[in-house]
Amino acid sequence: ERTLADGWWSIDACASNVNRKCSADAKRPTPSHALKALLRFTRQAFFLHLWSMSLNPSATRQLRVVHILGKLNTSGPQWRVLNIIRDLDSFSHTVVSVGSEKGVLYPRYAALCEVIQCPRGRGLPLSFFFRLVNVLKQVRPDAVVAHLFGNHTVVAWAARLAGVPVTLGVSTNDPEYYSGSRWWPMALAHLGRPVCKGEIAVSSAVGEVLRTRMLLPARRITVINNGCPVDEIASRAAAGRNAPPIPRRARVSRLIMVAAIRRTKKYQTVVRAIGELRDRGRQTELLIVGGTARDSRKKAIERVIDELGLRENVTFVGVREDVPELLGASDVLVHSTASEGFPMAVLEGMAAGIPIVASDIAPCREALDNGVCGLLVPTGNATAMADAIEKILDDDSFRANLVKAAFERVSSRFDVTQMSAGYEALLSSHLGVTAEE
Repeated sequence: ERTLADGWWSIDACASNVNRKCSADAKRPTPSHALKALLRFTRQAFFLHLWSMSLNPSATRQLRVVHILGKLNTSGPQWRVLNIIRDLDSFSHTVVSVGSEKGVLYPRYAALCEVIQCPRGRGLPLSFFFRLVNVLKQVRPDAVVAHLFGNHTVVAWAARLAGVPVTLGVSTNDPEYYSGSRWWPMALAHLGRPVCKGEIAVSSAVGEVLRTRMLLPARRITVINNGCPVDEIASRAAAGRNAPPIPRRARVSRLIMVAAIRRTKKYQTVVRAIGELRDRGRQTELLIVGGTARDSRKKAIERVIDELGLRENVTFVGVREDVPELLGASDVLVHSTASEGFPMAVLEGMAAGIPIVASDIAPCREALDNGVCGLLVPTGNATAMADAIEKILDDDSFRANLVKAAFERVSSRFDVTQMSAGYEALLSSHLGVTAEE
């Protein structure tokens, strides 16, 4: 391979050659000789320019980013990365999925960029580690973004061994809540510090957890809020209002909750709130939009439904790709949860023009501007949720003001363009170039 010393030798040789030719030509000062000398110099300068660019590959191609994700399902992180790839065209992208299955969003990802399967598997990650090293050596990215906090430590060390100059870890939720321990995610985060350039938090609330609970230095943490394609969602929601994907029942208010059925989501609270509304003489129905990895969690919700006699009022619709249309065809979005990173469902509801009732936790407060853009209720309090839903349904002016404030906030703060600009600026600063270069 050429070295810098070789480069200087080439420059000196080029200059010496040009001087020698020009000196020889000086003895025969004719226009044809001068033109030949100029052509020789231009040709050698051109090839020297090509050689110098070969020392800096990023000058001749787009910077490449590898995104490390789990299964490409319809969870918030997967939609977020899909939006980033679609909007951030100043970089080229490759997705490495470490899930054992492709997931329903795989076709959408494959239509936008290269997708490589590298399943993590169970047990010790040594086999996965070396397979990931080989994948990264083949792709040769300029940066790796690991959208799996905790696992980003393994990814960062694999990237270092593969010669990748920049690795960043993304925390999409509260790592302490999800792991059930403070010490394990904190240990992983600090083990990754020597080879990971920094951590991205999807909300200020998550950033605070990383700083105060994981004890990461504030200088390492960058907050880049989740974002969604506001105009696209608004347009699709309007279409859903005109032609509901799921037919509505006359004189029945429709509630919708969009979230995977998992430990953090408190669907039972919403079901109990519907029971209270029925006892008050108000007819409502609930659409549960999202899949589950464990049937036991769905059965726990069904037990509450049967206990209250609400089988006709609750519908499990599973994983859907027409969520904006479903939002547009609903009256209230409810988001009952014990923990969040920065709720994509809430942002999409704000963009869809539907009033929102959410749990009063820090990320929801951040999204809804402390209750200006939606109502906040204590987690697990079915009566408070029923009261909030009833207030929205009974007061047209109040509902309209909530919707207007929410749309203005999501448009100005949480559009996908702002999120992508944040990633572009951070990646470019770590790579030492602007994205256009």
